[in-house]
Amino acid sequence: MPDVPSTRLVYDALLITSLDDAYKPATGTRVTGLGIGAALLAELVLSQHLIVWATKGVDLVCFDERYRPPEDSLALWLVEHVRAERTSLSVRDWLEFLSAADVYTKTAEHMTMLGIMARHEYRSRWSRRVEVGYEPSDALIANAVFSRLRRHLSLAERDVSIEDVFLLGLTEAVGLSKPLYNQFPSGAREYAGQRRQALPAALRAVLAHLAATVADIAITGGR
Repeated sequence: MPDVPSTRLVYDALLITSLDDAYKPATGTRVTGLGIGAALLAELVLSQHLIVWATKGVDLVCFDERYRPPEDSLALWLVEHVRAERTSLSVRDWLEFLSAADVYTKTAEHMTMLGIMARHEYRSRWSRRVEVGYEPSDALIANAVFSRLRRHLSLAERDVSIEDVFLLGLTEAVGLSKPLYNQFPSGAREYAGQRRQALPAALRAVLAHLAATVADIAITGGR
């Protein structure tokens, strides 16, 4: 029986970062992995399976000593990796790990099991190898998340879920500010900033490290 996700945060992050349309481009492969990884970390912080602990100027990812395994296999995969470490690693270390571990494919496969995504195999024209791709099973799914975030900005809604506030910050952090705020007045950025500052400190830390890591990639050209 397919896993039932505790939240849709990591799925929404995949749709935002990896799918492009007439209004929003997809991010690069590494940035996509970082964004999805950040969402998975945030999801586990919200479900109280992981803790972001600030000590000596470093934000560390730890698991709760009252450990209980997540019901979701994707979440369990990450939590077990965190448990296996002898010492706690930083948020940035885990973001880099998740991107390198191809969290995109792991998340897309998970979404495929739930019927949200469809898996396609095709033969590459250049390499002559069979490659795998993923597409939303419903065309409306592809644009729904980004449209929802823009609706929040357009209406300056008061009641916005903590997940959507995080996604607003994530969208900016991965370099999609231009399409996010397109044709909105400057007040939209102020609204998003105020909402972001109201997030729990752990989620603000994840967003800050995501933005810093993406900025480093832009500066170094991905090296």
